[in-house]
Amino acid sequence: MSEKQPRRGFLKTVGAGVGGLIVGAAVGSLAAPMISPPPPQAKFVDLPPAGTKVVHGMDAAYPPFTEIDPSGKAVGFDIDIVEWIANKYGWEVEHKPWEWGAIITALVAGDLDFVASGMTHTAARAEKAWFSVPYYSYIHELLVPVAETRTKDEILNSGGYVAVQLGATSDEWAEKLLAKGYTFQKLGLDSYELAFKAVLDGRAVAVISDSAFTAPYFKKQPDVAAKFRILSNIGGDSTYSYATRPGDYGLRNAINNALEEIMATTDWQDLKDKWGI
Repeated sequence: MSEKQPRRGFLKTVGAGVGGLIVGAAVGSLAAPMISPPPPQAKFVDLPPAGTKVVHGMDAAYPPFTEIDPSGKAVGFDIDIVEWIANKYGWEVEHKPWEWGAIITALVAGDLDFVASGMTHTAARAEKAWFSVPYYSYIHELLVPVAETRTKDEILNSGGYVAVQLGATSDEWAEKLLAKGYTFQKLGLDSYELAFKAVLDGRAVAVISDSAFTAPYFKKQPDVAAKFRILSNIGGDSTYSYATRPGDYGLRNAINNALEEIMATTDWQDLKDKWGI
């Protein structure tokens, strides 16, 4: 689920000579093993001291958890929690929007220090990042226009487009369903809101969303909610956690301690009420 930073990668350059040196260079490059640059070293093995700047990676269009408001300010449930954590430890925090499909890559590469943006703890992501204790649970849903009369299997075998947010778990679920042999086409978009709009515009027959987004979104947009119904749940419960770089023991442990502390206070329910989740 936008005004996000571009994905960064490693650029490999190969020099070449002229004349007979070209052949030698080519043979040498074939013989030499291609060695990828090593990942950056852990940055926060110990607890980051007060005054440390930590870069928070976020989705710029995933309300009510994280978004950029019209004034350019980062707002949302996770933003408030991150600010609470930063205040607890005396850190300076920078909220940095990033393309969601590349945000784990940016974390591992060192462009971000942690991700707190309604991120689902999945096995695939856990191969690259460390996760905090869970702080929110939700389910995935297949939603269709209220007038739709087809069953779940008929929709998924219709050959029509099913809208998802690129890089989100709805995207992963679409791929899983396609791998099972369903015949719909996936329409990947930059946010869940755009995915719902695609259905309203007639460009998709259904949308795969998650209740963490859908329930608050429908509360704020009752006119949109009136045009959809939940056709089926997809899969079981999922949980949100914060992601840190492997090896950053100090940062991850600090986040875990802070999450457990705030979840045990009345501030937690107050924040959930504030953001309608």
